[in-house]
Amino acid sequence: MAEKPNKTSNALFRGALILSAAAIIVKVLSAAYRIPYQNIAGDIGFYIYQQVYPFYGVAFTLSTIGFPVVISKLIAERESSKNNFAVKDILVTSFVVLSSISVMMFAALFLGADWIAGWMKDPHLAGLLRIVAYSYLLMPISSVLRGYFQGINDMLPTASSQVAEQCIRVLTILVLSTIFVHQGYSEYVVGKGAVLGSITGGITGLVLLIAYVILREEWKLFLRMRIKPVNFIKISKALVFQGLAFCITGLILILFQFVDSLHLYSLLRETGMGEREAKEWKGVYDRGQPLLQLGTVVANSFALALVPVISGFVQSKSQLELLNKIKLALRVSATIGGAAAIGLVVTMKPVNHMLFTDVKGTITLAIFSLSILFTSLIMAEAAVIQSLGHSFVPVIITIVGVGSKWALNLVLVPHFKIAGAASATVLAYMIMTVLFYVVLRVHIKKTLIEKRHVLIILKSTVYMGAAVVLFNCLFEWMSSADSRLLATVQALIGVGIGAAVFVMTAIRAGLFGEEELSLIPAGSKLKRFIITNRSIRNHE
Repeated sequence: MAEKPNKTSNALFRGALILSAAAIIVKVLSAAYRIPYQNIAGDIGFYIYQQVYPFYGVAFTLSTIGFPVVISKLIAERESSKNNFAVKDILVTSFVVLSSISVMMFAALFLGADWIAGWMKDPHLAGLLRIVAYSYLLMPISSVLRGYFQGINDMLPTASSQVAEQCIRVLTILVLSTIFVHQGYSEYVVGKGAVLGSITGGITGLVLLIAYVILREEWKLFLRMRIKPVNFIKISKALVFQGLAFCITGLILILFQFVDSLHLYSLLRETGMGEREAKEWKGVYDRGQPLLQLGTVVANSFALALVPVISGFVQSKSQLELLNKIKLALRVSATIGGAAAIGLVVTMKPVNHMLFTDVKGTITLAIFSLSILFTSLIMAEAAVIQSLGHSFVPVIITIVGVGSKWALNLVLVPHFKIAGAASATVLAYMIMTVLFYVVLRVHIKKTLIEKRHVLIILKSTVYMGAAVVLFNCLFEWMSSADSRLLATVQALIGVGIGAAVFVMTAIRAGLFGEEELSLIPAGSKLKRFIITNRSIRNHE
């Protein structure tokens, strides 16, 4: 009998590991495919796709993060809950509620496509919006099945369906866009081929989930379902309100893209730009999105690895250990986010040329890259706040952040164009970071980021930046040729130099202790570096 808790604990850990690995793969794929797509479709083609992407992003987030998490939580806690819902009650209610929501969202987007495209000042986008609308119809079944499997701690169906969905989506986007461009179709037809990936990917994920249901004979559970009206109301409330709270952090980046989709193009037109010029510069501005996503994935994967540890200390009521782990989560986020942000700033010119074929918008993208620091901190802060049991605080702060982004765009874009939009993004994320930190300070009542650690991070980024700038000057002096191949060599060497200088400076200065490194993914390698470095200094 004594072995049962250990088996359960091991199963939970293994399930969480599978789901986390799938989430990282999905995020990397979601960011990385945009680079070849921009190369294929050009800046205007990229603008077209990015205008409608946020509408798909909401559907994907709700069907992978928001609703499945709540459903799984209701199933996993049904025995300990005072409500004592049956699994069938949870599943049938979830399907009915989510079907109602998805039909309403489909109808709003499909029937309102002309109005939304008109608001964006680009009527040609209506056809793309109607294609995206169908992705909402796939949401109910996908969410219920993922939530069910997660609720019984079987993470493989959810993880494999998410990865398969994203792989087929990316494949569809790149294959169809390549074919349509080579056959000479218009940029908007190429865009339709790209957004079709949201449907092919969604169907793939759904088919895989249904296959798991059939193979594991779980379909028997879905027969002869009935539910009490009282239970229906209680489950519906939990599903809607908790679903919003759980998925809000996943929606932050998408909501900011929403703001830019809805009015950045029209604001650029008001500055005197022509139609095609404004579309092209919006596409150049959108180059920052994959950079932001990739940078955030790196920092977020490190910080979120500590969230289960934090939750464990919340349950055990060990205040000192809880404080130490929260400090570590924020320090990791600030370190990785800061290094990625400043690293991109000083290497942006060759990176821009390497990834996107030219150096248009380099200054704007350098400004935009600063967002990586703040989004990395936001993700960690929001995760910690939710671990402490304050689920709706991130919702309120996100609303403030999105409102700030909208207002700052109105003020800055008329004067600074896409550089103004990038500055608005950075400032709005900064506001959110400060608000999250204030909330944490109110609840923790302790200093969460020590001055010594801030100085070490600043020192490390300055050294890194200086080393890369010096390398760039030498490289450009030695090679006057302006080719993409040379830009690639310059970018990769510059990134390597910057990473090496930052890591050596930060670790040697004692930013992380040996015990702290053992809690961080890949920390064991850095731990060996500390021990080796210490032995060398002792020998000297």
